[in-house]
Amino acid sequence: MIDLCLETGRIIPLVYRENHEQLEKWGVQDLDPFQWLAFATEELGELSAAIADWHFREGMPEPVIKEAIQTATLCLKIAEMFQNLRPSKGGER
Repeated sequence: MIDLCLETGRIIPLVYRENHEQLEKWGVQDLDPFQWLAFATEELGELSAAIADWHFREGMPEPVIKEAIQTATLCLKIAEMFQNLRPSKGGER
């Protein structure tokens, strides 16, 4: 499989839609970084299972796409939260 460089324009709208679905389902969450990491790791595990099913059991690509979008959305939210951090005085977080 070759990297398509996110140029098709079909993936980013799926991330925005997934973001809205997550907000509708869970509301705005305020978690510590390790809780966010735990959720991202769980999503990555689901992506791994979907790829294994596709690869080893002739599964469908749609579950891979779904899990990849969910994982990407959560990871982008984490990046956005960390991007929004301001350095604190005295190392406090």
